[in-house]
Amino acid sequence: MTERSLTHIRSTSGGLHFQLTKMLVAALTVAVAATGALIVTILIGVPQVGPPPGPGPGGMPPPPPNLQPLAVISVVTGFFVLSWLAVLVIFSRDQVLLHLRQQQETGGVGPDELSRGLAELRASLAADHEQEMRKLNESIAEYGERRETDGYLHGMRTATANDQPEANVRSLRRDR
Repeated sequence: MTERSLTHIRSTSGGLHFQLTKMLVAALTVAVAATGALIVTILIGVPQVGPPPGPGPGGMPPPPPNLQPLAVISVVTGFFVLSWLAVLVIFSRDQVLLHLRQQQETGGVGPDELSRGLAELRASLAADHEQEMRKLNESIAEYGERRETDGYLHGMRTATANDQPEANVRSLRRDR
């Protein structure tokens, strides 16, 4: 047999590396136990479907069904969901940490390159923001001019349409 380094085993292109950490093993154990508990609880705790109960003593309605097993099923289902969610989160965290560790080993993006890239991104965003603000100011000015012209034309149409000798037109701007 030939010896291979551990980095060679982990460095397959496009493969998913399943790294078992203590936290992941503990979460998997809890999740499997919660799954077993849910199965047992469902098998034991679900009320049997049978004929409807007969009337109570003295013609009274039958007693209400016991809902405690359904409450237990809800709690155990909650543990089941939370435990498998924890497994998913821990597995994702381990994969991200493994990927970051591999990036550091292979000499990924350095802090200087990252700072330079962030500075370029900020400059690009600032230029885009400035251009959008300029376009917005132009459209607001155009809208204002159009509204003022439409208001003037509407006022003139109203004044000429009425045959009243004295039109009741008030200026929006007050002269001081």
